[in-house]
Amino acid sequence: MTWALERVPDAGTPELVKHRPWSTVWRIPTPAGPVWLKHCPERTRHEVRLLGAMARWAVPHVLEPLAVDEDLGTVLLPDGGPTLREAPGPSWAAVLAGYAQTQRATEAHVDELVALGVPDLRPALLPAAFERLARRWAPDVLPLLGRLADEAAELSELGPAPTIQHDDLHDGNVFARDGRVFDWGDACVAHPLTSLLIGWDGSAGPLAAYLARWPTVPRRAVDLGVRLGIVTRTDSWDRALAGWADPPEQFRDAPAQWLRRLLDERVGPGLDAFG
Repeated sequence: MTWALERVPDAGTPELVKHRPWSTVWRIPTPAGPVWLKHCPERTRHEVRLLGAMARWAVPHVLEPLAVDEDLGTVLLPDGGPTLREAPGPSWAAVLAGYAQTQRATEAHVDELVALGVPDLRPALLPAAFERLARRWAPDVLPLLGRLADEAAELSELGPAPTIQHDDLHDGNVFARDGRVFDWGDACVAHPLTSLLIGWDGSAGPLAAYLARWPTVPRRAVDLGVRLGIVTRTDSWDRALAGWADPPEQFRDAPAQWLRRLLDERVGPGLDAFG
C-alpha cells in the first residue's frame, strides 16, 4: 500500500473493494477522482506482468497502468468509469472490433507472453490440458480426447495465429466510456477465436465486426474456436479454485460443468453462466 500511496498525490484512505484468492483490489480516492490498486499473489502475478507489457508495446484498447511493480505483483490503474453493464456505451460490435485490434497487436509477442508466465493454451497444448482437467474434474469426458486433439489440430491449421485471449470477455469487464477491456486475470495465450465462447452472443453483427481483422477466416474456425474455448475456460476456473480453500457452492463444480458442455453437440457461444 505504501508503494501506491507514494505515487498518488493527495490520496485519501484506501477502501478495500474486492478480496479473492487470485487478487485484491482497493479504491484510492483523490481530488481528481479515484485510482485503483490491484495486487496479485505469485500464482496470478502474470496479470501484472501482462499489463506492464501491453503498455510497453502500446497495445490498443486496454487501460494503461499508472505504475507497475512486477516484483510486488502490484499495479496502479486509472479510473475507467462505469462498465458497459452499468451504463450505455459502445455497441458490442464496436467492443469486439477493438478487442480484435488488441489481439492482432499482441500476435508478435506470444513467446514473450509465455515467458512472462501467461498460461500457454495454444492449440497444440489443448489436448494435454484437456486430459489433465478431465482427470481432475470430469473423467466421464475423457473419451472425447481423440476428437478434441483432431479439432485442435484443425483449428491450428485454419488460423489465425495464437495471441492473447482474455477468456472472460463480458460487459462487466468493458468500460462504457470507450469500450476498453480490463481485468485480464483469466487471460491466456491461445487461439484468438476461443474468446468467442464468452465474448459473442451468436449474432451476426458483432461476429462480422470481430472477424474484419481476419477476413479470410472460415466459419469452421469460429465453430471450433467456440467449442475449444471450453478447455481454456475450464483451465481458468481450475486456476481460480486452486487457491480457494472453501469456494461458494455455486462455483465448486464449475470446471466439471464446463467440461461436460463438450458432450453437447449444440454447444454455442454466450456469457459465462458462472459469473
